[in-house]
Amino acid sequence: MHLTGFALCLLTALGSASPARAARDLAKMEADFAGRAERAAAVVEEMKAIRTAFPGSGGKAAQVGRMAALEQEFGEFWLWEEELIGAHSQELVSLRVHAISVSLDGAAEGRGPAEGDNARLRRFEDADIAMRRRAERLVGAYKDETSAFREMRDDYLRRRAAARRWGLVAASFAALLSAVALLYVFSGGRRPPPAPAALAAPGSSAPTTVAGNFELVRLVGRGSMGEVFEAMDKTLQRRAALKRLRKELLQDPAELERLLAEARVMAALKHPNMVAIYGAERHAGEVYLALEFVDGGTLEDRLAREGRLSWPEALRVLEGAGAAVDYAHTQRVIHRDIKPANIMLSSKGEVKVADFGIAYQAAKSVSRLTRAPSWGTPPYMAPEQELGGLSASVDRYALAVCLFEALTGELPFKGPNFLAQKREGAWEPPSRLVPELPPGVDELFKIALAPEPGRRFPTAAALTSACRALQNS
Repeated sequence: MHLTGFALCLLTALGSASPARAARDLAKMEADFAGRAERAAAVVEEMKAIRTAFPGSGGKAAQVGRMAALEQEFGEFWLWEEELIGAHSQELVSLRVHAISVSLDGAAEGRGPAEGDNARLRRFEDADIAMRRRAERLVGAYKDETSAFREMRDDYLRRRAAARRWGLVAASFAALLSAVALLYVFSGGRRPPPAPAALAAPGSSAPTTVAGNFELVRLVGRGSMGEVFEAMDKTLQRRAALKRLRKELLQDPAELERLLAEARVMAALKHPNMVAIYGAERHAGEVYLALEFVDGGTLEDRLAREGRLSWPEALRVLEGAGAAVDYAHTQRVIHRDIKPANIMLSSKGEVKVADFGIAYQAAKSVSRLTRAPSWGTPPYMAPEQELGGLSASVDRYALAVCLFEALTGELPFKGPNFLAQKREGAWEPPSRLVPELPPGVDELFKIALAPEPGRRFPTAAALTSACRALQNS
C-alpha cells in the first residue's frame, strides 16, 4: 500500500509501532486508566461529602484546605488521563494503518479480511470510547462539585476577610493612639524620622539601584504582572530583566507566596528556549523578579511590524517555542498563557518562551483580589481551558494559534464568541489567506486546532514534524 499526501506527513510526524507492541501498550494504558479512574471517582465522592456538609460545618477553614487539595489531585488526574487517552488514540492509528494494509494486501492476493486483526482493533476502539465516556462523566461530576462549592467557599472567605479587616482596623487605631501618646511624652518636640524614599524612576538624574545590586537602565514594557525594566546585575556583570510586581499582588501574603512558589519551580527548570529566572528581590516595599534579559522584542512586536512571517521563519519560531513547551510538560509544568507576547525573539536569532506558569498565577491572584475578569487570553485559549479544564494540550493548542497567526497575519478566531467558534472550527483556511503555503496546511490545522484534546498532535514536536513533512512533500 502506498500512502501519499497528508496521510504520509501525519504518519511521519506521529511515528508507527508494530501491531504486537501497539496492542501491549494499549492494554497497559487501559489498565492504568482503570486504576486511576477509581481513585478519581473516590476524590469526587469526597468532594461531594465536603460540599454537602459545608453550610453547617464548624471547621470551614479545614474543609476549604481539604477541598483545595482534592482539586489539585483531580487536576493531576485530568492532565494525566487526557495525555493517556491521546496516547491511546495514537496507538490506535498504528493498528488501523496495519489493518488497512493487511486488508488491501489480502484483497490483492484474493484473500478475505484478517478477522483476528479486525476483532482486536474493534476491541481497542470500543475501549477507547469507554475510557473517553468515563473520563467525561468524572470530569463533569468534578466540575459540578467544584462549581457548587466555590460559591459557598467564596462567601465564607469574603466574610472572614471582612472580619479580619475590621479587627486590623481596630488594632491599628489602638496602636495609633498609643504611638501618639508616646510621641507626645517622649519626643521632646522632635519630628519622627522620614519614611524611606520611593524608588526613583528610571531616567531620573540619580541612578536607581534595587536591592543594592541591580541598577535600573530603562523601562522596557508593562504587562499583566507589572512593569519590566532592563537592569545591570553589578555583581555578575550581566544584563537582566526586572519585573516589578503589581501592587495588587502584594496585598495578600498568601497570594504573593503562591506566585513566588511558582517562580521557584520555574527557576529550577533549565532549557535554552526558556527565559531563565535568576531570583526574586525585595526593595522599598516592592517585589521584583530577576530574569534573563532577551533583547530583540517579542513575536507580537515582530508581527506588528511585518504582518506575517515566511513559512521557514514561522517554523523556526515554532520549533524553538515547541521545544520549550515539550520540555516543561516533561517536568509537569503547563504555561497556560502561550501567546506571541510571551515568545521572545533575540537579536541573535534565539527563540525563548517567557513566564511559564508565572503570568497565569499572577493573573489568577489579581482576579481573586480585585474580582476582575478571569485570567487567560481568549483568542489563544483552548476551548476546554475556557470552561476551566487544564491539560498540557492547552499549550499546544495556543502554540498552533500562534503559528496560524505568524503564517497568515490573522487570528483564526476573532470573537466575540470565541468558544463557539473554536468548537465549530470556524476559521478561515490559511491556504485562502496565503495561497503560497504548502499543500496540506489546512488539514494540518484541522488536527492542531481540533476542539477535542485527544484529536490534537500529542506533542509540540509532532506538530513541528508534520510541518516539516509538508515542507518536504
